[in-house]
Amino acid sequence: MYMKHFNPTAKLLANLIIVLGSLMVFDPYTMVMLFGVSFLFAIFTKSFNHKNLKMMIPLICFAFGMLWMNASLARVENPEIIATFGFLTFTDKGFIVGTVLFFRILTIGVTSILFTCNTEPDALILSLIKQCKLNPGIAYGVLTALRFLPSMESDLTLINAAHKIRSSKEKKWYKKKNRWYRNAIPLLATNIRKAERVAIAMESRGFQTNMKRTYYRTVNWYRKDTVFVLVTGIVVIFIILFSNYMGWLVGFKRWQGF
Repeated sequence: MYMKHFNPTAKLLANLIIVLGSLMVFDPYTMVMLFGVSFLFAIFTKSFNHKNLKMMIPLICFAFGMLWMNASLARVENPEIIATFGFLTFTDKGFIVGTVLFFRILTIGVTSILFTCNTEPDALILSLIKQCKLNPGIAYGVLTALRFLPSMESDLTLINAAHKIRSSKEKKWYKKKNRWYRNAIPLLATNIRKAERVAIAMESRGFQTNMKRTYYRTVNWYRKDTVFVLVTGIVVIFIILFSNYMGWLVGFKRWQGF
């Protein structure tokens, strides 16, 4: 079964369960198991594609940076040096802290990427309205804000084109100055005007906070969605209990990072 077949609210709840489980444990064994379950679920549901894998590259780089920085710079008690590289000294407990953060970042990143790439914004908003009783006025406002993001890219392209037309000569790349405010101010003004027009249009069509509406498309909650959320919670609880039984579990504590 593909992940897109589940209710968006069910996917959101499952994602929150895994994220909370990852934040509440601080040992490498439990984190590796949580990451393994998330990764295997992504493979089983065929949720990985070329786009998802490209999105994982900067996430892996960030997680690896947290790994080596904590392994070399973490403030831990009674550390033992396991390796040196130039002026950097790697300790055993610092490496453990870095490993936990490495797999925590990957676990949260994998589940979040799978949720965003397999969930339509329209379906998510409609599901939150029906299943979570979210106010329709707030929900459609959030949906409108999400619709602004793709248009900002096209607006930025037009602004850059206007700057090129107004400039008489094309400067060399090493002479160009990245004046961010030349694009930021026109982009901000353009989106403020769009937001004002959208607000007037929504108000004229009855999109108030206390409105009662009918919907052309409804997103229903099925038995498979309940099973999906329950299975996710049971798996996370089982991993934590198994880790506690094996003596690996380290509960939530203050981060001792660099």
